[in-house]
Amino acid sequence: MEQLRGQDLKQAFSAATGCLEEYRDAVNALNVFPVPDGDTGTNMLLTMRAAVQSVAEECPDDQDHSVASVSSALAQGAFYGARGNSGVILSQFFRGFSDALADKECLTAQDLAVALKLASAGAYKSVGNPVEGTMITVIRMASEAVQGSDQDLPSLWETAYHAAREALEHTPEQLPVLAEAGVVDAGGLGIVVLIGGVLQWISSANSPVIDLSELSRFRAAVNGGGPIDTGFLNATLEQEWGYCTEFIISSVGGQDLDLDRVRSHYLEIALSTVVVGDERNVRVHIHVEDTVPALSYAESLGVVSGIKIDNIDSQNQRFASGGHGSETKGPALALLPVAQGEGLAHLFRDSGCADVIEGGQTMNPSVQQILDAARDTGAGDVIVLPNNSNIILAAEQAAAAEPSIHVVPTKNVPQGVAALLAFNPEGQWQENVEAMTAVLSNVASVEVTAAVRDVELNGVEVTEGQYIALLDGQLVTAVESPELALRFTLELAELSGDAIVSIYYGAGKTASDAQPVAAELEVSFPGIQVDLIEGGQPHHHYLASVE
Repeated sequence: MEQLRGQDLKQAFSAATGCLEEYRDAVNALNVFPVPDGDTGTNMLLTMRAAVQSVAEECPDDQDHSVASVSSALAQGAFYGARGNSGVILSQFFRGFSDALADKECLTAQDLAVALKLASAGAYKSVGNPVEGTMITVIRMASEAVQGSDQDLPSLWETAYHAAREALEHTPEQLPVLAEAGVVDAGGLGIVVLIGGVLQWISSANSPVIDLSELSRFRAAVNGGGPIDTGFLNATLEQEWGYCTEFIISSVGGQDLDLDRVRSHYLEIALSTVVVGDERNVRVHIHVEDTVPALSYAESLGVVSGIKIDNIDSQNQRFASGGHGSETKGPALALLPVAQGEGLAHLFRDSGCADVIEGGQTMNPSVQQILDAARDTGAGDVIVLPNNSNIILAAEQAAAAEPSIHVVPTKNVPQGVAALLAFNPEGQWQENVEAMTAVLSNVASVEVTAAVRDVELNGVEVTEGQYIALLDGQLVTAVESPELALRFTLELAELSGDAIVSIYYGAGKTASDAQPVAAELEVSFPGIQVDLIEGGQPHHHYLASVE
């Protein structure tokens, strides 16, 4: 097979999605922390399903289609269906892949080399601070292996597969936490499965070049585990906000915009940077200290519209609304948290949130779900609280697609509640984002759950079935009772008599289970305030915050 037609590319990635479904549990099981949140495989699978579904709708089987149209549909579907950090990174992989195949009727070996190169660049640009030893490294090594090769198309796919597989094996050498846990990277394994799935389809089922069953050995590395939680790929949100500046650049005179060049420029001069679009329209969302150079550069490229500038420090007034808020029938500002558990949902709704997006551990909402929920509020501006480190990138991607959406990067429910208490529905969104973000560092967060496998991490030996506790995301103890884990971890949080402790019970626990812990704290720290709240969260016996 010297080249792939559009229909071939469609079927190849459909087959690869089937392979990912087969290995989803293996990818999910590869997680540094032995908690039931290993959903990298699920997030990548759901993202791929959305991509394949988009192709089915845009490129039906009863017609011939170019690889340009098929890859474009893959990228579009992955963008709106992206779940979790791994899904967002995967969506940008497909965006780069699609950019390389624009106007291509068929995919040749030479086209594949270019497509993988741009796909790798897109993956790296999807995170604020790229971390080696993760899925982006696996993508890059696959891309680099095929550059300058004169192989035919099947051989080139095979080269990419073996390079990705080798890169995966070396991820623990690049990321210390992987080596400590004795695992490889979960997202990296997902990439290997996808590339291998495409290769298997190209080679045909009758004479497969590879056997994906060999990947099963990654299911049981040292300590019975597998790779890192994709929280290590969180896009960094800078704390210095400056001027939040949003606008659209549209090409003029038939001259195409260079998305990569535009993105690179703003990455150099701006703080939090999101640049998405195509050769005709580029949407920019940046934070800068001086808006003049940013807008001047945009005006040198084409027509600038939808300008919206918000000065967080109140040094300037909004420059332009971009059409948002002036005609909306809903409230000017709405708060939209992500939460899992009936009790937590009631807590947020009763506290004035417009709605609650159902999601959290093992169930990350897609970009499209976040967009739909935000639009359903009818508000001029919507502040989203992800409340999970693996949902932040999807929320940011939704914000890139819709300028009226703004994200406070809450990594867990306790942080979300703290941000909720700082919310002022009568204030401007930019003032709220600043105030809500500022309180996050004042909250110590505790999570208690049951270990799903044996592991040794951070000097803590964990046996499957023990109750473990994380303090601000760090594993600190493994004991035989969730109450013991909760009490021990709370005491590590530097309690004092003027502290406020909120304990959210869930996963089958009741207030009577948590009451002894509250009573002990009140005796040990006179004056302390301990609140017991029914959270109903399914995977954590207890969540707690200390303020």
